[in-house]
Amino acid sequence: MSFTYPLDGVRELVERVDAVQDDAPRRRWVLRDDNQRQYHGVVHLSQSPLFVELLWKADARSREQLVGLYRLNLPALVREGYARREREHAPGDEVRIRFVRGDRGVVFIQVRADAPALPVGTVDMAT
Repeated sequence: MSFTYPLDGVRELVERVDAVQDDAPRRRWVLRDDNQRQYHGVVHLSQSPLFVELLWKADARSREQLVGLYRLNLPALVREGYARREREHAPGDEVRIRFVRGDRGVVFIQVRADAPALPVGTVDMAT
């Protein structure tokens, strides 16, 4: 059985898109296996929806592979436990988003290893 991520039922949280308007907040992040198979960054809730172009590569010298271009609903990701406020009970709107590549090439949004994981894409580890 094959899946296309993210699944339809999580569109309120994250959605794959084909393009982004020029003035929309956007990030370009590269998930690397030699960096604990993760990428995380701090963004502002006020930037929601945030668009992320996510790429993957095995190490610094490998070729980049597009995982996907995503629209992230930051408040919803925080509410559902897939992202976290950078400083609990502190002023400000900073949020930490963490992407992780799992053992079978599935890429997740996940706060930490023991937290719920939201699958958003896959990578071809054979390339």
